[in-house]
Parts: sequence; structure tokens; C-alpha cells
Amino acid sequence: MLKILCVCGCGLGSSFAIEMTAKAVLKKLEIPAKIEHTTVSEAGAFKSDMILTQKTFADILTADASKEEIKRVVVLNKLTDKDEIETKIVAFLKEHNLKVADHE
Repeated sequence: MLKILCVCGCGLGSSFAIEMTAKAVLKKLEIPAKIEHTTVSEAGAFKSDMILTQKTFADILTADASKEEIKRVVVLNKLTDKDEIETKIVAFLKEHNLKVADHE
């Protein structure tokens, strides 16, 4: 099962909005996933396959990260844009050789 972490500054507003949008996209794509949201300062305590966030927080998350950790971070421009999130999730899964129904 795919583990996704949605990250923002306070762990309440934008990360929760990303989580709700990502859940809808994953349901549409029929991809089983566990999604959580948290603050940028607590993100390191979570194990995840993918991190969805905005550029500001991506820069913080990747500042001292390894190459593998950097590959997990997906930067969103519009936090609740289903098309953008779908495109980026599908690209991430393909890049990591994971199956995506109807997107082979």
C-alpha cells in the first residue's frame, strides 16, 4: 500500500486540503493508499513513499535530505487541483515502476 504524507506549515490547513484532494484522486485511480497530514517540522518522523507539499516546504524538506529522500517529495503548484495531483501522482508511480490502472 502506498503511503503518502501531505505537509504544510501548521499541519492543519493546506496539508489537509491536499490530503482530501489526493484521496479523491487515488479513489478515482483505484490506488490503495494510506494518507496522513502533518507539519513540515514533524514530517521526518513519518515513513512515507511520497510527500505532497508546496515549494516552500519542499525546499525545507530537501535541504539536508539524501537523494532517495528528495525523490519522495512532489511539489504542487495548486494544492487542490485534482488534475495536477493526478498527473503528479501518476508520474511519480511510473517513475518508481509502480502500476497505475488505466495509465500504463
